[in-house]
Amino acid sequence: MKKEEFLVVLEDILQVDDPVEENCDLNAMDEWDSLSKMAIMAFFKKNFCIELTLNSLGNIQTPADLIALAGDKIND
Repeated sequence: MKKEEFLVVLEDILQVDDPVEENCDLNAMDEWDSLSKMAIMAFFKKNFCIELTLNSLGNIQTPADLIALAGDKIND
């Protein structure tokens, strides 16, 4: 998956109208809540076969951090 595609998926999960950029602060967004984190966990499991926990998402600050968690599953 390309980064741009992932960012569009993240916009959909967060249900925001503005584009989500790779270095935006997720913790400053009201939409970055437990429900969106659960949706990210389900997305990662379904699409990347990566099981995340709420604890592993606790240190996530930006979409770039999520991209790093996906490893080589998300590329330029």
